[in-house]
Amino acid sequence: MLERFANAVVRHRILIIVLSFLLVIPAIYGIVNTKTNYDIFAYLPQNLPSVQGQNIMNDTFGYGGTGILAIKNHTDFQVQELKQRLEKIDGVEKVNWITDLADLAIPRDILPSVLTEQFYAGNSTMIQIQFQEEAASNKTHQALKEIKKMLGPNMYLAGTPSMINELRDLLEGERNIYVLAAVGFILILLGVTLPSFLLPVLLLLAIGISITYNMGLAYYITGSMSYITAGIGAALQLGVTMDFSIFLLHRYEEERKTKPNTEAMVSSIHRTALAILSSSATAVAGFLAMATMQLLLGGDIGLTMARGIILSVIMILTLLPALILVSDKWVRKLEHRAFVPRFDLLARLVTKHYKAVFVFFLLLFFPAIIGQQNVNIVYDLEQLMPKTLPSIQNLDQIKRDFKSTDSAFLVMNSHITDLGRQKIRQELSHVDGIQSVTGYDSFADSATPPDFVPPKLKDMFIKGQYSYMIIQLKYNSYDERSTRAIAEVNTLLKPYDGNVYLTGQPILQSDLTSLVKEDIKRVDLFSVIAVFLILAIAFRSLALPIFLVGGIELAIQFNQGLDFYLGRNMSFISTFAIGAIQLGSTVNYAILLVTRYREELEHHPKVEAMYRAMTKSGPAILNSALALFAATISIWMFSSINLLGDLTFMIARGTLISLFVIVFLLPAVLLSLESLTSKFTFGWPKTQRHLEERDNKAS
Repeated sequence: MLERFANAVVRHRILIIVLSFLLVIPAIYGIVNTKTNYDIFAYLPQNLPSVQGQNIMNDTFGYGGTGILAIKNHTDFQVQELKQRLEKIDGVEKVNWITDLADLAIPRDILPSVLTEQFYAGNSTMIQIQFQEEAASNKTHQALKEIKKMLGPNMYLAGTPSMINELRDLLEGERNIYVLAAVGFILILLGVTLPSFLLPVLLLLAIGISITYNMGLAYYITGSMSYITAGIGAALQLGVTMDFSIFLLHRYEEERKTKPNTEAMVSSIHRTALAILSSSATAVAGFLAMATMQLLLGGDIGLTMARGIILSVIMILTLLPALILVSDKWVRKLEHRAFVPRFDLLARLVTKHYKAVFVFFLLLFFPAIIGQQNVNIVYDLEQLMPKTLPSIQNLDQIKRDFKSTDSAFLVMNSHITDLGRQKIRQELSHVDGIQSVTGYDSFADSATPPDFVPPKLKDMFIKGQYSYMIIQLKYNSYDERSTRAIAEVNTLLKPYDGNVYLTGQPILQSDLTSLVKEDIKRVDLFSVIAVFLILAIAFRSLALPIFLVGGIELAIQFNQGLDFYLGRNMSFISTFAIGAIQLGSTVNYAILLVTRYREELEHHPKVEAMYRAMTKSGPAILNSALALFAATISIWMFSSINLLGDLTFMIARGTLISLFVIVFLLPAVLLSLESLTSKFTFGWPKTQRHLEERDNKAS
């Protein structure tokens, strides 16, 4: 079957090239029209009460996106004039300030403290800008541009909409740089290690087209992708799938020495297709593990990357051979001597002292696990944003005047009576960590005749069958005291389950943190089981999957734990992404080593077989690892977005750690535990045992 497929690819190479390039047109249309989602909270499950409450706030009260504007050293009349101008901007739903609840003619010192503390701090005042659409929408994006034109000195705009707006501009400005840097680094790497200067170009063209398909398909499947996927997807797909194409190229160059070009390509496809499909399966499994997360961001990244790997494999087995055959004359004209590093010294060292190296391998687990369990994980999205963003700098300025800018909302349906609402407000007011609870009942109790209540007051807090209260926290939402306060509030609200929804950014953040902590275990378990099963089937072994997965798991633990010893923080995204990505992507290097080791065991004792396996497969493993390293480190070097930089740095570092484990430690593991491998692996070579016995007798 594979031979027929290979013959079809070679026979229809011109048709494959034409169709491949024609399909780029709808793919580019998809890329241009795919919406990039910058709001991570949008990936929380819809069944969470916090998400349901946020949806009610958005749909009923127009809290699609809310920004805060602090104004310093301005009179109330100047602020009121600015408020009126802001309300006229297309995309702004309304602007909330003290004049919605009290007349400016009333002296500030006789107004209720609950009112003045909400809007004033020293010589600063704060207004709230509600947008008509969600924070990440184009309409909000344009409205923010108009708002910024109106702002002058001593005015500080912050909040999620402005942060997302600035993040969007930053990513759009850097996104192409990531890809160009990755392509540049890989061109240099492959230009040195491949035997022709044209081969890297053809390789990148084939994978580049698959990346275009993948990014474009997002529009036709979901219509959007997260900014994290948009930022790293192309470079990550390039780095992860590069080794599959290198397998094919190396085999083709080997086959060309004894066969005509077309026959050599048929043989290359036939002989490498199964290995490429097996290797890609582990990478796909690693990424699919992320799709099991409750946080849908994992599915966005995981499914996109799994799809990308499948598309890359298709292009590597079809388009790449077609391009090589069509361009063969130019490939030969641009031939040069390839620089291939030798692994003789390392192979001799490891095989000579493999028992000591094996003990070293076991001992490394202790510092790796200690570090991984104690590393500080950052869930605070504001901390993970670039400090250069004006909205982040403005928020720091605002917090100097207003001790807490973090507010939660308690949304209630019509089943909660006026008296019930008052009771809830009084109970919440006594919770340690809550500064104030403000709602309709803060200004008008049940005894107040409806005609005496200002219409704006009622519209602000009550609409249709829903009402809400603002819960002002004393501390920022990432403070442990706020976490305890939120937990106590949830306990108090238990009797009202189904009729009240606690929401707002602090609550969404709390739910995000809880979900990620659960998801980490799920992703790690799924990825390990999936890769274990693939390896067990591929090698028909129970022992080899344990050794291979165990080696990569050591590399993963060490990668994550290293931040503890370096005094660095780790972003929450890295906690669930690194395990799946590093395991799925780098276990292929171990597969390559073991496959060659098994071949050599047919003719040599185990030590000599491992020496030969390391020297023969080492260069290909090094090339593959360096390709992934180059693709991801380029984003870290050029990205101003901490979240993307942290994730890609850890992938790049993890690739090098996995490389060290596979070429230095794994051979020692295989040699030390060879008897277990032989016992628990179907069809494992036995010849080497007889050779060893013969050598022992001779000595």
